[in-house]
Amino acid sequence: MKRVRMLAGALCAGLLAGCGGAGERHDSPPVRAHDFGARTATGTNQWFPLKPGYQSVRLGAVNRGSRRLPHRRVYTVTDVSKVISGVHTVIALDQDFDGGQIGEQALDYLAEDERGNVWYLGSYTEAYEGGRFVNANDGWLDGVKGGKGGIYMPAEPKVGMPPYAQEHAPGDDPTIAKVVKSGVRTCVPFKCYSNVLVIEEGGSENKYFAPGVGGILTEPKSKGGEEETEKLINLTQLSPRGLAELSAEALKLDRHAASTVPDVFGTSQPAARLR
Repeated sequence: MKRVRMLAGALCAGLLAGCGGAGERHDSPPVRAHDFGARTATGTNQWFPLKPGYQSVRLGAVNRGSRRLPHRRVYTVTDVSKVISGVHTVIALDQDFDGGQIGEQALDYLAEDERGNVWYLGSYTEAYEGGRFVNANDGWLDGVKGGKGGIYMPAEPKVGMPPYAQEHAPGDDPTIAKVVKSGVRTCVPFKCYSNVLVIEEGGSENKYFAPGVGGILTEPKSKGGEEETEKLINLTQLSPRGLAELSAEALKLDRHAASTVPDVFGTSQPAARLR
């Protein structure tokens, strides 16, 4: 998957003027700073909580050649913010562990507008081998070199909404998603949930979101290929000390992005912890 292409949404009435039906182009809505508050807003979207310190852990597996490889994904909402296109984003730290070692770390730059829609305004991803940095394999920001953000999670996603562009990173096709089911009961190792929302992403996988929780399950639409799956195994609210440690890691990654992807991050405003 493209690192955080977990979900996007849009509302054709008012928010996404000009979104069309099947076969038509699905553009992201423009990012307008006046649609957001003067400070970072977090925590009101029930489908994707942006509360600093909120952490989910998912157990995953993916096909690599003839092998089925397990991995553990830890997703943490930090208390670190970065201004992108005039919007105060909050950074989520997305970490993949293979065999107990970090294999990949990503920053997701997210923001919640005054309607409660969660926007996806950029990302940065580093790959590691043996715990050592190898390369940055993803880095884009809204408004920089053609990068376009989109809505990550609408405040009120509904079945029947037209397909929408989640984001459009330079050099890639836009990621298209659509709401395919709602009100579903779904069980994962952590718990069984009711009123679950199902999003088809990129035409290849379905992602499940529980109200008040966020993502609980990822599964492929069909057999073949990587067949990536992820199931929620734990949720926690970090202690102040735990949050400080992971926020420090997010700050370090944002600083490193300025040197590894200088044409995108070199002139951006550095991230800082929320006050």
